[in-house]
Amino acid sequence: MKNVRSLCIAFALTAFTAACSGGTTEQTAPQTAAALSKAPVGANTHGVVKMVGEALGEVPLRPEQRAELEKLATAAETRHQAMTDGRKDLMLAVADQVEKGSIDRTALQPKIDRIVADIQKVHPEDQAAMAKMHALLDADQRNAFVDALEAKMKSKHGGMKEHFGHLKQLKDDLKLTDDQVSQIKDTMKAAKRDRPIERHANGFHEGKKSIESFRTEKFEPMGKVGDLGDKASKGTDHIVGIAEKVLPILTPEQRKIAADKIRDMAQKGEMGPFGH
Repeated sequence: MKNVRSLCIAFALTAFTAACSGGTTEQTAPQTAAALSKAPVGANTHGVVKMVGEALGEVPLRPEQRAELEKLATAAETRHQAMTDGRKDLMLAVADQVEKGSIDRTALQPKIDRIVADIQKVHPEDQAAMAKMHALLDADQRNAFVDALEAKMKSKHGGMKEHFGHLKQLKDDLKLTDDQVSQIKDTMKAAKRDRPIERHANGFHEGKKSIESFRTEKFEPMGKVGDLGDKASKGTDHIVGIAEKVLPILTPEQRKIAADKIRDMAQKGEMGPFGH
């Protein structure tokens, strides 16, 4: 799952910023340590914008930097609202299908296409504004930000070992039998094994390059707009594919519990596996 994590981090980098593009911001001379403060940026945002804002909360910021970043976070939240609504709509549709016990990809495709279109629409502005965020931070701040973001992404999109660890909670919530847990583990292993290796390797290296470049003086945003849309579409298709294989393992009662959990996440703005 390292490749998935790196892609998520790189997309997070290009997804955070917005607006404030009316001219270049000049950095002022370094201030005293007393002028620096740590606190999350965009406290009232959601999804990837909130995650990036929380990572910025690990960075000592000057008042004028914080003011500019708050503007960026607010604009990003507004611009990404349609995409957030689209993911929520998809999750609710998937929840309904999970409860019924059958995945209808044809019915889901227009919702997936909507998300892809939204990603492609906001990407150019995201990419241009990301350069502004990069320019606002000095070298130490950029390193601190990437370190914090990588740590947060690791906790949210851990490796296969972490995913298997989460099965204990899933087992308790859905009251899974040991045999069901074993079958789900096998399904997850097979899903990972069956994903195209070359595509993931390329995506991993591209994502890693973009992430590391944010630490340097020359930030290199990840991917073209079409590439990001393609990754989002294939990523969602992968999650739906896993759902198809897991559903027959669950009882009707367990499917209802799982569906309600997906609905609850959607209402709270927690995108879960659909937040890539």
